[in-house]
Amino acid sequence: MSIKLGIYDPTTVKLKETIVLAKECGTDPKVIEAMEESLKLCQLRDQATLDTTTKQSPTCAKIVEETNNHDWKTVFEQKKTTCNLMPVMMSGHLEGQFLKSYLSAQKAKRVLDIGMFTGYSAMSMAEILPEDGEVVTLDIEDYLKGLVEDLIKDSPHQSKIRIVIGNALETMANMRDNGVKFDAVFMDASKDEYEDYFRLRSGASRRIILLLLSSIICLDGNLVAPGGTVIIDNAYYFGTLYTEPDSSTAKIGEMLRGRSDLHVVLVPIRDGIYLVRRRADVDGGVV
Repeated sequence: MSIKLGIYDPTTVKLKETIVLAKECGTDPKVIEAMEESLKLCQLRDQATLDTTTKQSPTCAKIVEETNNHDWKTVFEQKKTTCNLMPVMMSGHLEGQFLKSYLSAQKAKRVLDIGMFTGYSAMSMAEILPEDGEVVTLDIEDYLKGLVEDLIKDSPHQSKIRIVIGNALETMANMRDNGVKFDAVFMDASKDEYEDYFRLRSGASRRIILLLLSSIICLDGNLVAPGGTVIIDNAYYFGTLYTEPDSSTAKIGEMLRGRSDLHVVLVPIRDGIYLVRRRADVDGGVV
């Protein structure tokens, strides 16, 4: 079992639905053929992207296999997890290699991974860190800790990964209060809480979507070291960024656009990735 190509792109999904509808309505076969060719081009592009990208490590491949074959439904029904986890939640090959390339170029040493799941992003990032580097990966599901530890035990990089189970917001606030710094933060957790993770203001009212808690974290709270980056996964979130103006995804985009002190790039990889840095770290000087 593997993740199907194009599942994050509403254009591809809609095109598939349109082809089915066209066949049911007796549309000219030449028109249907043209639509099918368009769909094929989308699929070929995605496949070429994966085929050209550097292959994943044996440990990452092992994580993919276990994630896809794990009986998540039974695990949830037995109340071993608080939510019904699914393979689609895994960052995967392309995004993993993107993280490795970006963070190695940044020469990152300490990384915070918010939303561990089965450990794919944590392992991908750990593989490029120096010997004394560390990925602190957070998750709320205690069930995942033992699973991930078993999946990464044979990797020479497993010692760089520290798993912390608990409420991510509380953990981050504690780290901030203790002066902990990270070169990069990768957010791949609940989309309704992204704004909390990114910017939590002391004394603020209820946040736009669900809650604003009383801490300043990440860039605003200096949890990210000078020159560091916040990387936010699922920026498009299956297209809701640009199809549903009232969605939490759109609100995150609105919040980022409203911050003149930030430099933001939305990279159209997989389900979209935000690269967010302090503008002062990006703007060049002049003589």
